[in-house]
Amino acid sequence: MRLNSKKETQKMRKVNMRIFPIYKKLAWDYLFFYTIDFLFLTQVKGISAANVVLKSTFNAFFGIFMQIPANIIVEFLGRKNGIILGNILNCFYMVIIMLSRNLVDLIFAELICSIAFSIKNIAEPSLLNESIPPSRYKSKIYSKISAKGAAGYYLFGLLSKIIAGFLFPINGYLPFICSLVVLLIVTILSLGFIEPVEKKKKNINELLGKKQLKDVQEGFIYVLKSERLKALILCAALISSLLTILNNYYVSLLEDLEISSIIIGTISAIATFISSYASKKQEEFHKKFRNKTLTIISFIISITTIIAGICGLKTSGHLIWLVIIVIMNFLRYFGHGMYYTIIDRYLRNFTNEKIDTKIFATCNLFSGIIRVITGFSASFLLDKTTTANCMIIVGIIFTIVYLLMQRYMSKRVGLKPEEYSKEEVKYDETRGTVLFVS
Repeated sequence: MRLNSKKETQKMRKVNMRIFPIYKKLAWDYLFFYTIDFLFLTQVKGISAANVVLKSTFNAFFGIFMQIPANIIVEFLGRKNGIILGNILNCFYMVIIMLSRNLVDLIFAELICSIAFSIKNIAEPSLLNESIPPSRYKSKIYSKISAKGAAGYYLFGLLSKIIAGFLFPINGYLPFICSLVVLLIVTILSLGFIEPVEKKKKNINELLGKKQLKDVQEGFIYVLKSERLKALILCAALISSLLTILNNYYVSLLEDLEISSIIIGTISAIATFISSYASKKQEEFHKKFRNKTLTIISFIISITTIIAGICGLKTSGHLIWLVIIVIMNFLRYFGHGMYYTIIDRYLRNFTNEKIDTKIFATCNLFSGIIRVITGFSASFLLDKTTTANCMIIVGIIFTIVYLLMQRYMSKRVGLKPEEYSKEEVKYDETRGTVLFVS
């Protein structure tokens, strides 16, 4: 019996570790969608730029309330079935976007999207984490597999954005049909995963009972007691918030400068290639900067935002300013690719199956709260002034915030394993070995 169990576990690990990077290349986020979605909603659907920015804010707003339900869903359905459900919901999201007519429709779409990604953002990293055998190299293996998937996604993103840029002038709906087809393929691909954690049979009443809610609560309390995790989650929330704002701000800035959809798509495609390159280089970047890695990434993003905004004020009649804006966008994408590959790796250090989903859920929860606050502010600013002015204001504010964040993180993140308290590493499944830590 033990032999069969061991064989089954080995098969599970082999299958999941083989499928995951292929899956992530297509499923990490929407293909044929970003950049073009802003143009589609403003030009085809006639929705204001401020309301399109507000759309992303509602996604974050719903995400705040979805983290505990999403965690319960994953615990009930399992990691594999949670991933499948999330992908099915994403298919519905794409259909709703194509049928949308106003802000109310977009808000409903973002509710569906928020549920989907709340589930996926908990289930996907946890499935990979539990599929890798415990060892001193687990963090490195996790990072390598995740980075391989991310690099592939960025390359597919590059091609999809170029294609979407050419398809959009023909028919604004064509890029979204392509995106829906990819989502259907991703849903089928996710059926190939094997559930890595054996679930005890529970009915819905047991799941929603006091014991389950208490388990979730205890997990969140542990995260909030951990100085290391609090610092990482704060950093993740602040960086992801600015990246979310800039997804729309850069497109809005180029649209203000009357750049065609084909050129915008091409610029975005090249930027995606840069993200792919950054994700592949995350190991070297981490080794070089160690506990300053996230701080450096944050300053790259915020300072380039200021420079792009200043150049946006001066662009009229001067190609050089437009070139600088594009370069700043490329640097922003470098930070984007580096950040999203590294952050999951840092969060999952010192974890096991009992706590990993709670950590990812807590990170998503606090990121959502910060994104709501910053998103409403970004939308308000865009309704009152030009995109260039907005980028200058937002860039300065975030640079100051990142300076304060760096001081807070300096004594909490990047320590040696033995320098952390027993409480910090009590879920460490490789205790007694030397870990590759953030």
